[in-house]
Order: sequence, then C-alpha cells, then structure tokens
Amino acid sequence: MSRRPAPFNVPHSAPHSEEAEHAVLGALLFDNQAFETVSTILKPEHFYQADHRAIYETISELLIAGKLADLVTVHDKGDHSMVYLNQLLSCVASGRAAQRHAELLVERWREREVMRLGSAVADEISRGAHAADGKPRPVDEVIDQMITKLLALNAVAERNEPRDISELVVNFVDDLIERYEGKTTSIQTGLKDLDHCTAGGGRPGELWVIGARPSMGKTGMVLTLSRNVGRKHQVLMLTQEDSLNSLTARHVAAAGRVNLADLRNPQRAPESMWEGVTEGVEALGKLHIAMDDQAALSIMDVRRKIQQVKRRHKKLSMVVIDYLQLMEGDGSNRNQELGKIANGLKRAAKEFGVWIILLSQMNREADKRTGPPQMSDLRDSGDIEGAADLIGLLHREHRRNPTEANKMHAELHVVKHKNGPTDTLNFTFDGAYQRFTDWEGPAPAKSIGRVQRGGGLD
Repeated sequence: MSRRPAPFNVPHSAPHSEEAEHAVLGALLFDNQAFETVSTILKPEHFYQADHRAIYETISELLIAGKLADLVTVHDKGDHSMVYLNQLLSCVASGRAAQRHAELLVERWREREVMRLGSAVADEISRGAHAADGKPRPVDEVIDQMITKLLALNAVAERNEPRDISELVVNFVDDLIERYEGKTTSIQTGLKDLDHCTAGGGRPGELWVIGARPSMGKTGMVLTLSRNVGRKHQVLMLTQEDSLNSLTARHVAAAGRVNLADLRNPQRAPESMWEGVTEGVEALGKLHIAMDDQAALSIMDVRRKIQQVKRRHKKLSMVVIDYLQLMEGDGSNRNQELGKIANGLKRAAKEFGVWIILLSQMNREADKRTGPPQMSDLRDSGDIEGAADLIGLLHREHRRNPTEANKMHAELHVVKHKNGPTDTLNFTFDGAYQRFTDWEGPAPAKSIGRVQRGGGLD
C-alpha cells in the first residue's frame, strides 16, 4: 500500500512555507534539470513535513543515480501516493522558480532552528547548565556555544557555485592592479627573509605549520611573529602548554631584553632587570595580542575563541596554536585524528578569513640524522602535509654540534610552499631573550660532531 501524506493544512506551530514545499517538489517532478540548482541549496531536513522530506530523498536518489524521477518512478521507488504526487505536479507550470522556492525553505528552516536553539538554551539554564562531567557550566560558555551554533546557521546561507573563468580573470586583474599599487592583504612577519620567501608574509585563509623537535625555539619563533604582527594587526595566541603568566614572561623578556632566567628568579636578578621589565611592559601594552591557555583544545574551541576575539576587537588577522599534538579530535587512530584537526583548522582559516600558524612536534627520527629535518619527521603527521599552505621545520645545529659560530644561528627549512618556493632561511635566535631576528651575513659552516639531545628553552 502506498504511503499517504498528512493533509495540506498542517498546523502552523513553527515557521514553514507549505506552498514553497509543494512548489519545489512539483518543479522537480516537472523538470528534473531543476535539481542541479536545488540540490546545492536544499537538504531533506530543510522540509517541515516528514512526507515531503521522504519524497525529496526519493527524487534525489533517483537523479543522483542518473535515473528519471517522474510520477511513476518516484511512486515505485518510495511507495509514495500517486494521487499526492499528482497534486504536487499540478502546483507548478515550470521549474524556473525552483531555486527561489528552495531558498525560501532554507530560510524557514533557519528560523525554526533559531527557535529550537533558543528553547534548548532556556531549558538548559532553567535546569542548571552542566557539562558532560556533571560540573556546572559557566553562563559565558553556554552563550559562546549558542553563538557558535548560530554562526553555523549563518554559514548555511552561504554557498559556493562554479564560476566562469571569464568572470574570474576580471577579478584577478583588479586584485593584481591593487597589489601593484601597494594595496595588499598580506601580513608581514617582520622577518626579512621569511617575508621575501612568502612574497610579503601570511594571508587570510592560509594555514602555516611550523615543526620542530623540543628545545629548538618554535614557541619563541611564534612569539616573535606575534609581536611583529601585533603592532598593526590583531593576533590571537592559543597556548596549551604554557600558562598565561609564563607566556607573558617570555614576551616581557623579548620586548624588554631581559634575561628570561632573571624573570623566573627575580630575587637573584640584578637591579637593571626592573628597567627592562618597565620597557617590556610599556612596549607590550601597545600591541594587539590576545592570549588563552585552555588545554586540550578541539576545533570547536578554536572556532569559538576566534569568534570571541572578533566580537571583542571587531577584527582578527593571525591565530597561533601551540601545539597540534596537544589538541583533541575524532578519529579511529591518532594519525587520523590529527589529520582531521589540521583540515578543520584550514577550513576555519578560510571561513573566518584569518591566517593560522600551527606548531607541531617532530618525531625522534629527526635526531638520528646529521642532515636537516624532513617533512616526514612531523609527528603523527596525518593529513598535515595536505592541509598546510606552508610547512617550515625549525632547526638549530647548535643543539647537535655546538660551536661558537652557530651558537645563535637558527634555520627554518621551508619544505612545502603551496604558493611559492621552498628555501632554507637563516635567523638569529637569542634564547636568553627569546627573540628571533634577521641573520646578517653568510650562514655558519656545518661541522661534523656527535648528536646531542635535551636541555634548552623552547
């Protein structure tokens, strides 16, 4: 027996458009080609009536399989009422308005979702908001979660469609002229060789991965970039390893040229330390840097914190995450889990229009060789190589074979660069001050010696 839907006069208990649902289904039955535009907009859950969802699913299955979707085939595959399908078909005279009607259905669905989310939050607050471990949830966290879900609803309305190259080249030339005239979206790193290699620095939507073994200075590197970028742009630094106080101490040491060891033990520090602290605090107070030390970040946590900073400062250019292996995600194994995290961060960079720098640990294989690190040394690399626009591996030969010449020398091996050349970049790293600056002159000659491990400041 064929399934009969509920009568047309459904109760108006939530926003919906009965007429639009009829019109979309009728248009698809009238002209299967309308599915090309409708399918990019509409999903079964956007329908208010369950029978309409079922009919749409049947039509979709037939057309995706390359089969005809008419009254007979839809009735036969889905056991839908032939009488009702005829009624839907009689609602339309063509399929030309199918896209507009589909957009209307999505709008009604979004309205229903807003109502549902609001009701869920009100219910949670009235019962007392609790996390999965049973502990009370701060109302700020409930609000942030609500905002995340609402922004996800907003993203539903944005869809990408293929565009003709004749249109794209016009936009490209306009952008090229603007960059020729000095207008650019690139964000300078403040390190001369890195800016040269990347044609001006990072850009919105890019994901950079900086890998290193422990104690090579990767945190010091991104703190340097944060201060340089933070002079003109808003920066968000997410650390999962250091406390905010420890991270601030590193910034003060660099900005005020104070030995970090003195800041850790001020009772034994010289009096001159306080002059440097004053200079560092004053310099940092002028920068646009927000920091957060939540541990075990998920992709949703990162997205929420990006939204918080954007909401507070109305802008955000660069996000730093220290580091990948401390994050949490889904996957059948750790490799797959970290791959999903890397891909999720790339999506976030594009959606929010920010430049993300992700730090990553490298495995011990890098310590067993005498040569420079390789991309395969990235620990639990997963899909990191595919997601990243740029991968730089930080190395200090002084950690292996210390000489007076390489004491402050650091190399960034750019082993992947999606939009430019790979290269080996030379920097000066002052561990006491936690500062990276441009290296002047030729790089020190390589020496052969035994491998050393451990110690030092990261």
